[in-house]
Amino acid sequence: MAQFTIYHIPLALSSIVPIILIVILLRRKKSRVNTYLMLLLLSIFIWSFTDLMNLFNVTLSEKIFWTNSTYFGSAILPVFWLLFALEYVGKREIITPFRTILLLIIPVVSIVLLWTNDYHHLMRESINLVTISGVVSTSKIYGNWFWLELAYNYTLMFVGIFIIYNSLCITSNLYRKQAIIFLIGILAPWVSNFISVFDTIKFPTDMTSVSFSITAVVVFFGITRVQLLDIIPTAHQKFFRTISDGVIILGGIRQIVDINSSAESLTGLKNTEARGKKLEVLNKNWPELIEAYNKYCNKKDYHGIISKGEKYFEISIIGIYNIDDIFIGQLIILHDITTRKKMEIKLKDSNKQIEELNETLQVINKTLRHDLLNKLAVMQSFLWLYEQKNDKELLRKVERSIESGIELVNRIRDLEAFVLNKGELFPVDVRKIAEEVSKNFNISSININGNATTLADQALFSVFENLMRNAILHGGADRIDIDISSKNKMCQIKITDYGKGIPEFIKDNIFEEGLSYGKNKGTGLGLYIVKKTIERYGGSITVSDNKPKGTIFTINLNCTNN
Repeated sequence: MAQFTIYHIPLALSSIVPIILIVILLRRKKSRVNTYLMLLLLSIFIWSFTDLMNLFNVTLSEKIFWTNSTYFGSAILPVFWLLFALEYVGKREIITPFRTILLLIIPVVSIVLLWTNDYHHLMRESINLVTISGVVSTSKIYGNWFWLELAYNYTLMFVGIFIIYNSLCITSNLYRKQAIIFLIGILAPWVSNFISVFDTIKFPTDMTSVSFSITAVVVFFGITRVQLLDIIPTAHQKFFRTISDGVIILGGIRQIVDINSSAESLTGLKNTEARGKKLEVLNKNWPELIEAYNKYCNKKDYHGIISKGEKYFEISIIGIYNIDDIFIGQLIILHDITTRKKMEIKLKDSNKQIEELNETLQVINKTLRHDLLNKLAVMQSFLWLYEQKNDKELLRKVERSIESGIELVNRIRDLEAFVLNKGELFPVDVRKIAEEVSKNFNISSININGNATTLADQALFSVFENLMRNAILHGGADRIDIDISSKNKMCQIKITDYGKGIPEFIKDNIFEEGLSYGKNKGTGLGLYIVKKTIERYGGSITVSDNKPKGTIFTINLNCTNN
């Protein structure tokens, strides 16, 4: 004969859901925490299932059998609960085989005493059939050992609850949700157990196992919805707070779950202020971080470099997935690479300086060869004329050309030493250089107007010499005007000749290396040297036509304050 009541429904649920959860856990990666949870769920199943069978039966002998069978689950459950709690919070070192055996002594003794109760009555002094609300149940008077075992069970349960709740509540908001889930799932049955044992409210069945339906549903929700076992506080406690890199944990909807101490320093936002807020809350303090995240957050993993003020950070955005490869959040890891980055920049600048130095030395070498060859060509012409005319004035001109050549070599030597020693540009009197260079040319008119002091070096002599020689030799000019002016810390030099000018089709390429044209074409280095020298000064040079004929070269340089 069997009875059927409404209490069978929650008891059936308390029996079925633990089995479902055990199957789910078996599919997950094996771990000790999963093993202890499965043993805990198995104990709940035994307790609930035996109570379910107890409720079906109506004879005293059947009810005693199923009541005794319940202890295979209820007596051992608190031990598995404590082992699970210790493993969950990372206290594995406490769990040893010897200590586990000690914990199991009272439950095992209780089971033995229960099944031999007729000989000593330490667990139950009496048990009788009663009817409560039309349901056949039992009434018990408990023995002395029962109260000892009950106190032991309650102690283990509350120690486990304290361990987990204390651990979870010192970490993040996500773990607090886990703590609430554990509290609901574990406290509900034991509150019911207290009511049943002390007959505070009379029910036709042990409400402890009925309440396990709440435990089963809550744990099922915790595992499937809030990563009850996916993110546990063990790693958090041991590593998260002490990591030197900044770490931000994001949930599935870009909310900040947690940030470590390093990330607090970098973002200027406290952990307590950031939790639960969207990542965009950091936009004010670190817009480059938000920009990088928005650009690359859809990638499974991203590694790049961002800056914050004068500092540089290697940023890693890493997706977090559960055992079923379902996206549950992201890690943002910020590694300070400022020292490395500055060394890279310094090395890059050094390489650039070496390239610029090499280019400058090449220009100096070309300047020496070009200008010296021009002077040698002039001397050769004078010597040829001297042989023809025997005019001693021509020998004096050869002598002046030799002196000018020696002076050129000395200037180039000084310039080379200046560049190699990374010397700074110094104030130069533009008019004085123009006047000195003009002495080397024998034409009817070289007019110099105005003056300015610019930042340059010895190579400015070569600039004037090349431009004036080109005007005379290639342009056929017999008149050159040099106008020097300064305004708003800029110095402008206009060198105007009245020769035949520069053909339009080569004007755009006039400063290219190797370009030469015309009857008296040279090496094509003169104007190239001029342009490179002016650029090294941080200035510019342009060419335009002089009306009605001739060419104007306009040079813009930085002026000194005076």
